[in-house]
Amino acid sequence: MIRKPASHLVVAVILALYNSLSFAVQNPDQITVFFPAFQGPGKLGLNVSTVLSLQLAQTTRRHPWPHNPEHHDFGEGMIRWSAEPLARSSVSEMMKIAQSNNLLAQIVVAGKTNRYGKDVVVELDIALPEYRRAPSSGCSGSGDIKCDQRQENFEVWQINLGDRAVEVDVPRRYFSISTIVLKPEVIQKFSTASGLTIKDARDGGHVIGETGDYLRFIEFNKHLPGAPTKIRSNGVEGYVSLPELSNEVSEFADMVGGILQVFRGDWDEAVRSFNRVLDNSKTRVPLKVDALLYRGMAKFRNGENGYPDIANAAELAPYDTTVTRYLVMASIVAGKSKDAIADILQQQSYLFVDGDKWLNQIHAWLEDR
Repeated sequence: MIRKPASHLVVAVILALYNSLSFAVQNPDQITVFFPAFQGPGKLGLNVSTVLSLQLAQTTRRHPWPHNPEHHDFGEGMIRWSAEPLARSSVSEMMKIAQSNNLLAQIVVAGKTNRYGKDVVVELDIALPEYRRAPSSGCSGSGDIKCDQRQENFEVWQINLGDRAVEVDVPRRYFSISTIVLKPEVIQKFSTASGLTIKDARDGGHVIGETGDYLRFIEFNKHLPGAPTKIRSNGVEGYVSLPELSNEVSEFADMVGGILQVFRGDWDEAVRSFNRVLDNSKTRVPLKVDALLYRGMAKFRNGENGYPDIANAAELAPYDTTVTRYLVMASIVAGKSKDAIADILQQQSYLFVDGDKWLNQIHAWLEDR
């Protein structure tokens, strides 16, 4: 009889335990994505931001369809707009606006259009504002960090180690997306059009209006040509088709869509989104690292083995503190020995500041023999 290596047996047992403990995701919270109008000439910035927000909205399923045997409910995904661009193109401005009391957005997508020679490109910046987590009594009290009223924080990966719990936050709170080179016809049309054309039929029909500052999503048809979306805007209800902004495929909708799905606990769709990010030849290494960390974490949360993804991220970014935290967490969940985990920390200890709370928690667990 051929014996399997002990480490493989441990991984199999751990993952079997995860699968046996799978449960329905019940997200009681609304996750909000905020799109200020992009900076650009005429109406170009506003119209491009509207198209990208429509792309992202296609990822916000509330339930798996057509089958939902686990009775998942991923809660509400809300897209909000502003007809005005940010006053200043800076991370601090993105965070400040997002954390205003009338918004409390978890994701912000800001951008600007610039002309380089004959090309007009869109540069995208993504921010994930940090919020203080609400205790069971709610968000009462004050603090340096605002509270966004959420009851669940699916984006935070937490594991229990006996009498203590350790966790890691999202890989980064701010990052950029590869530039999108706009098609000439898009530039010409979107610079002058007040909004996107609304038609009365899913497959075309008559023009009945244009999108305004407020849109309400009614129906998504992302698998049909043009991904026609039924919306209500400017007092009319009809269909808007998604035009192709560029001849190249951008990782925007997949990366930000995957993050949105993580915030909502939609692990299956998050894994599929990050698959596409990693399959995209245009994705740069820093974003690949993030996608591997998110995908590995989502796989673990979905009862699968996410260790290979996180180990791959560690090979791409060996000197990153956050990656090291994820690698240690993945090693624990995958059933690696304490000696192996101690070796990781010994090699990477110089990355951490003195008194790091997370590191002290891991060391305390390692000492429990």
